[in-house]
Amino acid sequence: MNEALHFYPILVLLCAAVVVVAIFRKLNASAVLGYLVAGAVVGPGGIGLIPDNTMTRGIAEFGVMFLLFIIGLELSWDRLSAMRKHVFFVAFAQVAATSWLICAALVFAGVSFAASLIIGGALALSSTALVMQLLQDKRQGSSPLGRLSLAVLLVQDLAAVPLLVVVPAMANSDVSLGHELLIVCVKASLALGTILLVGQLLLGKLYRAVASVENPEIFTALTLLIVLGTGFITHEVGLSLPLGAFLAGLLLAETEYRHQVEADVMPFKGIFLGLFFMVIGMSVNFVTLYEQVVLIFTLALAIMAAKAVIVIVLCRMFAFRFSVAVQAGLLLSQGGEFAFIVFTQALGNGLIDADWAQILTLAVVMTMALTPVAMAIGEQFARRSESRRKRGAEDLTKEMSDISNHVLILGFGRVGQTIAKILSAENIPYIAVDTQVSTVVRARKIGLPVYYGDGSRREVLNAIGVERARAGIITLNNAEAAERAVRGMRSTSVSLPIITRAKDLKDVQALEAAGANVAVSEMFEASLQLGGALLKSVGVAEHEISRLTELFRDSDYALARGTLDVKSGDMSNDSQKQVQFQQSSVTSSVQGKQDFDI
Repeated sequence: MNEALHFYPILVLLCAAVVVVAIFRKLNASAVLGYLVAGAVVGPGGIGLIPDNTMTRGIAEFGVMFLLFIIGLELSWDRLSAMRKHVFFVAFAQVAATSWLICAALVFAGVSFAASLIIGGALALSSTALVMQLLQDKRQGSSPLGRLSLAVLLVQDLAAVPLLVVVPAMANSDVSLGHELLIVCVKASLALGTILLVGQLLLGKLYRAVASVENPEIFTALTLLIVLGTGFITHEVGLSLPLGAFLAGLLLAETEYRHQVEADVMPFKGIFLGLFFMVIGMSVNFVTLYEQVVLIFTLALAIMAAKAVIVIVLCRMFAFRFSVAVQAGLLLSQGGEFAFIVFTQALGNGLIDADWAQILTLAVVMTMALTPVAMAIGEQFARRSESRRKRGAEDLTKEMSDISNHVLILGFGRVGQTIAKILSAENIPYIAVDTQVSTVVRARKIGLPVYYGDGSRREVLNAIGVERARAGIITLNNAEAAERAVRGMRSTSVSLPIITRAKDLKDVQALEAAGANVAVSEMFEASLQLGGALLKSVGVAEHEISRLTELFRDSDYALARGTLDVKSGDMSNDSQKQVQFQQSSVTSSVQGKQDFDI
């Protein structure tokens, strides 16, 4: 019976999440805000269904770990290298400027220097879990806003490490602060170097061995072991658990198993991340909130305003667009999860008193609750700003300078939009260009990375990072425009894989001659789909339909390329006659004697 009591807090949290978050989603409100409210209602400061939240804190921290692990999976070393060119400078400057500004304000208000420094450092950090969840919900992880936010958050997570060392050192006058920081830096460097080296050498081989067993449970167990194991190692050397999980994801991003790993981990991330936000909500004390509501609300707005202004100014200094700077400033203006840890540690070491620790905690929770509203304001501002602004190739070059390993989509009509949805489902970053102003404006309003430009022009292709792209796809429905785009893309990059849309098989030949690696005929593919549907309706087996579809796909594309051997042992005499007829039609079409259409 006593053992069952251990499950009681989890059951209460899950029930509250199901009810409260469902209501918030029905009202089109943020799920994150719903989790915070649910935790506040059932927590010690609410109706008190869970009098003690210490049991759930450890579980909730797993949510942040899995979130950082997923972020690492979606990155690569090349992308991180590109990001550091100018984005990381913004991140370092933001942490330093915010910390010292808040510290100076508190010292001026009469707070001790030690407490001011700790509070300033804690409030300089934003919520990685909250911001990345909001960006994922909006599918803006690959946008300039997403890349900038991720870089700032990563640097903030690293900055939390020395901050957690400073707190006990300040409380103990016998301990040298510089000596403690030196020790933790050495330990951190050794630990990170070991993890990266061992991971590069062994991780791929380990997953290959486990995958060969063909047991999905063991594969999932290995992933959990990697996430928790690296987190444990980094925690033991004075770093954070989420940082270890991020490194694990970064290492797995370079392997062929990343997609299966991501699918296995995603359910755990969602559940634990929801618990994390609920645990934060449980820290709300409604009595203190009621008595100090003006002070708490004023502090929350002051924190958000100060951080937003600093981020906006720094982004403008480093040549980010004003609309992106405003969005980033508002999105990163809240306090973060590390603030709760720092305040608890400072309270235990006697650096701040209990009343101020509770007020600061409530102020941070208030900033997190207001973040979805701030993000909506930023989006609205960006829409209005983008609708009034004409963009050139130079603007695109600045904006795309930190993205790599992406896919270029030339043409954002219905076909291009479908391709974009497929890429987004696999978390593959893309950049699309189109010459229809209305299409671009509509896409930009909802945050999609779509830009105005002629994809056949070299300056536009350079601006969207063709030399750093992993592939290009051309979805234009005009054969001449598609051929110009293929030639422009191939002349700009000789090694880029280029896939293009073609009207019929005669266009396949022309587009591949222009430099496309693969040209796909929409008429021919539609005829194959129609034939497959017909065969299925008359009772032909699925495997036979697939065999015939692949057979005729290969033969007819070979026909268009002039490489087909008509005498194929896999074809009946009637099929060979049909191919011979098509071959004669192709020859006639090329000579201009008749149209070719199948």
